[in-house]
Amino acid sequence: MNRLADADPLARALRRLVGAEAGFRPPAGEVRVESLPASRQVLRFTFPAGDYAVVGKFFSAYPPQASADLSLAREYDHYLRLPGLGLGNGGGLAPRLLGRWPERSLGLLLEAVPGPDLDYLLLQASVHGDPAPLFRALDKLAHLLAFFHSRPVPALLVTPEPALAYLDKVMAQLLEAGPLTREDWQALAHERDAWEERCQDFSDRQVLIHGDATPTNFLFPNGRAVALDLERLRIGDRLWDLSWVAGELKHAWGWRTADFSGSEAAIRHFFRMYLTAAGLAPALTRRLFSLNPFYMALAELRIARNLYLTRDYRRQLVAEARRCLAHGRQR
Repeated sequence: MNRLADADPLARALRRLVGAEAGFRPPAGEVRVESLPASRQVLRFTFPAGDYAVVGKFFSAYPPQASADLSLAREYDHYLRLPGLGLGNGGGLAPRLLGRWPERSLGLLLEAVPGPDLDYLLLQASVHGDPAPLFRALDKLAHLLAFFHSRPVPALLVTPEPALAYLDKVMAQLLEAGPLTREDWQALAHERDAWEERCQDFSDRQVLIHGDATPTNFLFPNGRAVALDLERLRIGDRLWDLSWVAGELKHAWGWRTADFSGSEAAIRHFFRMYLTAAGLAPALTRRLFSLNPFYMALAELRIARNLYLTRDYRRQLVAEARRCLAHGRQR
């Protein structure tokens, strides 16, 4: 952990941005700096007295040209859109946007949010046998996503093409990387054709989705859910959020306990809470359960790309995705 001197230009900029947006100026003195795990440089800055912190995401180069930098620029724009979508700025559903200083590579500055993330709660439930905090968090997450999905957006119908294209993409990546065999590829290609036809039987309108519903992107401070990392915020099929969560729950038990079935109670609870919060019509409820196996398999294949996982476990994820697709069509 490093420190910024009180007179450091970045420390002064941080205080200026906080004062302009949050309405108070942090006390003078050295600012503690902590690097957070991320695919880009992300730093937490804690001001003297230790009771107020902010998080900065940094460009590798500015103006942005690399994919990651362009994604960070989009995320800043998405935060600017939140008030117009009824999501406020710092109202509890997402961190407060404090601004940026792109000329010094600071692409996004947010108020830090305390509290455990979903990944920590999954560890406690799956390994340490303490599911109650996870189930409470899944209740809050279901309500948060239902609120996202209720935001006013253009009235457009969901089409299966984005999901089918994503399946094509991950199949090609996994085939090249090795976890996907030729036999797997042929089986998944067969499932793709079958699910393309099945998807035509169900309709829904597009909604505002988080777009990257992974466990580290949701925090649970003081009994509420807060969404992080909004770079993939977009209009799309609600199942990109819901089935992503379900797939991550399945993975949490599979990876940590070698028992995919251990996740079933948590998945059922999450969907039950979402249906309560969203109040879906019966036709949309049928669609959710009918197409969830397809989108959930996409989530499992996506996770199988991660190189930190063992090759054997990545193969297990592919096998689980195949089972999900095959059994899902029998419902």
